[in-house]
Formats: sequence, C-alpha cells, structure tokens
Amino acid sequence: MSNKELASARSFWKRKELLAGRRSRYVEVQEISLDSVTADAVDNGLVDEVVAVLGTGKEANVYLGLWKGSPLALKVYRLHSTPHRKKAKIGYAPDMMGAMAAREFTTLDKAYRAGVPVPTPARRADNMFTMRFLGEDEKAPLLKEAVLDEPEQVAEQAIAIVEKLLRAFIIHGDLSEYNLVYHDGRLFVIDFPQAVDLSSRVDRSAKFESGKDLLLRDLRNLERCFSRYGVELDSEEKYNRLSSRFKSEYC
Repeated sequence: MSNKELASARSFWKRKELLAGRRSRYVEVQEISLDSVTADAVDNGLVDEVVAVLGTGKEANVYLGLWKGSPLALKVYRLHSTPHRKKAKIGYAPDMMGAMAAREFTTLDKAYRAGVPVPTPARRADNMFTMRFLGEDEKAPLLKEAVLDEPEQVAEQAIAIVEKLLRAFIIHGDLSEYNLVYHDGRLFVIDFPQAVDLSSRVDRSAKFESGKDLLLRDLRNLERCFSRYGVELDSEEKYNRLSSRFKSEYC
C-alpha cells in the first residue's frame, strides 16, 4: 500500500478510548508470548505494543496491537506449535511461515482493492502482518456469535462476499461462520490461508476446475449457517450460476 492509502486506512483505527482502562475486556497475553511477539513486531515496525490475544488458530495467532495509540490486529504465523521453551523440538520452518503470511497478506490486499469487505491491510514483515482492528470497546463478534436482527439481509451480504471474491479471482476455500465478522451491521471476511488464486490467465480454467469444489463447500457452509435463522440459501443454484458466469467471462 502507498503511504497515502496507509494513512487513509489508519483513520479507521483511531480509538484512543481503548487506552482508558478497557484492556481488561481481552484475554491478556502470557508474558513469554508478549515478550517474543512484541519484540518481533516492534523490531519490524508493525506496532509499538502488543496488548492482548484476540484469537488463536492452528497455525497463527491474532493479537491486539497499538500503533501510535491506535488499535491494530496483528496476525502472527507461529514458528512453533508448542510453548516457547519447547520450540526447538517441534517447530515450523521460518521461511514457510513467512511465505504463508506473505501469501495471505497479498490475498487480503487484493480483496480489499477489489471492494471486498475485509479488514484493511496495513503492513507485513516476515511471518506477521497488521490490519484494521474490527471492533470498538471490544472485538467484533464472529458470525457464529452474533445476534442478527435481519438475518436475510446478512445472508445477502455473505453471498455478495463470495461473488466479489470470485470477481477478484479468489475462492476463499474455508468460508464459514467462524471467519465472517459482524461489525456495525456489516459482514467482513477474514482468514485467507486456504484461498485459491485464479488471477493467472495461463492456467485459470484448470485452477478453477480444481478449486470449484471449495467454492461449492463455501456456499454450502453459508446455507447451513443461515438455515438456523430460517433463511433458505440454495447453494447448488448459486454455485451453478456463479461458476457458469465465471467460466463464460474469464476462462
């Protein structure tokens, strides 16, 4: 991102109230994790401070960081799968984790530029990157946890996300209520480590054929999710329509 784009993105993150005693709403970072993550993130110029853990996953953790007093989400691909003292025994290759972070950040940036509602990407270094923090006094809920007053409208947003991603030559590949965030009446999509990149014209048709089952799975996950609210989404119909249009326009 250019300096101008980055400055514009940071305008979303001005939340000075976060410093006024609200850190207790989050799970505090364990001291050893705080030390190592903060040191790396600060050394790389991504944040000034790491405040708390926002979430943990199989290969990466997300932290609440502060940059000049404004909150950011800091995603860190772990170099080890066990506590710090055991990382010499069970670890991941740093180059592999750096490549995964770079790939996800690139996908996130491409989706953002295409108008897909994602956390605004900021900067990446090594195995970590920063993006907009979704929330106010506390982090915004996942769709799984959200209370929906108008589930039909939210379901339309979810399908629109799939369509916008496809127009940006991206299949999410792991879309569900666990990586859709509901904030200020809007859905945001997160977590792209399994995304399929369809941007290359050379092998686009072959890549779409190999990734179309993931597209169908994404739609089926949305159908299952919204069925709990009594909203009917015909995943097969939407898959046929989207795949047919994509192949006719781009393959």
